[in-house]
Amino acid sequence: MRIGPHRRLVGAAAAWTAAAMAVVAWPALWPALAGGLALLGALAAWDLALLRRRPPLGLARRLPGRAFVGRAAEIALTLENPAREPVAVEVMDEVPADLAAEEPRFTGVLVPPAASVTLRYPIRPSVRGDRRFGPQVALERSPLGWLRRRTVAGADAVLAVYPDATRYLRPEALAPKRVLAAMGVRPSRRRGEGMEFESLRDYVAGDDPRRVDWAATARRGRLVTRLYQHERNHTVLIALDTSRLMGGRVGARTKLDYAVDGALALAYAALTAGDRVGLVVFDREVRGHLRPRAHRKALGLFVEVLRVTEAHAVEADYRTLVREVGARQRRRALVIVLTDFVEVDAASLVAPLVLLARRHRVLLVAMRDPAYEALAPGAPPGADAPLDLYRRIVLDELLREREAALGRLRRGGLETVDLLPEAITAEVLNRYLAIRHGPER
Repeated sequence: MRIGPHRRLVGAAAAWTAAAMAVVAWPALWPALAGGLALLGALAAWDLALLRRRPPLGLARRLPGRAFVGRAAEIALTLENPAREPVAVEVMDEVPADLAAEEPRFTGVLVPPAASVTLRYPIRPSVRGDRRFGPQVALERSPLGWLRRRTVAGADAVLAVYPDATRYLRPEALAPKRVLAAMGVRPSRRRGEGMEFESLRDYVAGDDPRRVDWAATARRGRLVTRLYQHERNHTVLIALDTSRLMGGRVGARTKLDYAVDGALALAYAALTAGDRVGLVVFDREVRGHLRPRAHRKALGLFVEVLRVTEAHAVEADYRTLVREVGARQRRRALVIVLTDFVEVDAASLVAPLVLLARRHRVLLVAMRDPAYEALAPGAPPGADAPLDLYRRIVLDELLREREAALGRLRRGGLETVDLLPEAITAEVLNRYLAIRHGPER
């Protein structure tokens, strides 16, 4: 805590200084001026004594247990006044710039004696991860109003911001068809359904009513559905690239943000379908790993890992991914790689992934930079024609290299998708469903 002058005292001192300059012209004013200074000093000293006798305000910040990217949340600041008199206070809170457009400031707050006041302000996170707050500051006015006491608290508080997985955690997520349809996923026809019975489980909203086992339902007194072997023998491994290119911005978000959304949607769809789902986060090294799990509750583990996932200023090493998958995943799996690349080196990209495709079914999802759209037919030319022409030549060369690399990957046994970041979620889910319900390879 620190005590300093209030602007009222500063104004009075400035007025006295201006009057002192007038003494040069009217020396007779000096006794009155000296008396005014003595009175001002006495008032300030008395005010200081009163302020020191008054117990300081209590100051606390209450954060939500968790917040989600793009969704509104609320922060509460509580002021507790243990004194027997009301206290006028001004409150400021130092908030990370990605949570609020401007730092909240409350003026003219009056806290009643022996009571508390709670102030609230909204936030809307735009970045995943742990968001660290600065201090909250209360400027408490003294009893006579000549001084103010500065109280600081709550520095280094941390708010956990998660990717927006609420669409998968709300009650309507129990109806998977509705959630997937909202993401643009096309229905996929199932082949060979009912060929190999595996087990029974309780009916979940969204299950096919034709699978209800009425005999088991009558015995148990609740709806029971049949599961088949083809629903339970898939393993999906999501490989998420966190290298330098994934930190590139597309509008207000990064490619990695879009990839995290796609990974969460894919994990939800696969877990809902009964598949085992795992995760590898990699760039030059392995940043995170989740072994394949089959229960829908495992989605929370994916959210926790992806919450703190961020891009690193290094290049992707696909050999690291191949070694990690080879060491941990012996059985054949569907490996879905969310990545991006430019200036392709066949040894670093094509060769490792083709090697991976010999044991597993691999779908490479490349996140195309929007800059390539300038090459689309009918795209308007830029304002600077010579520079725009040079830019188009460079982009055209990069695009040719990119398409050649994707072609080599397809010839090596991979399936590939090259999409704008905002389009990957629905397309990846559609590809997953088509692969899952299509013939084995």
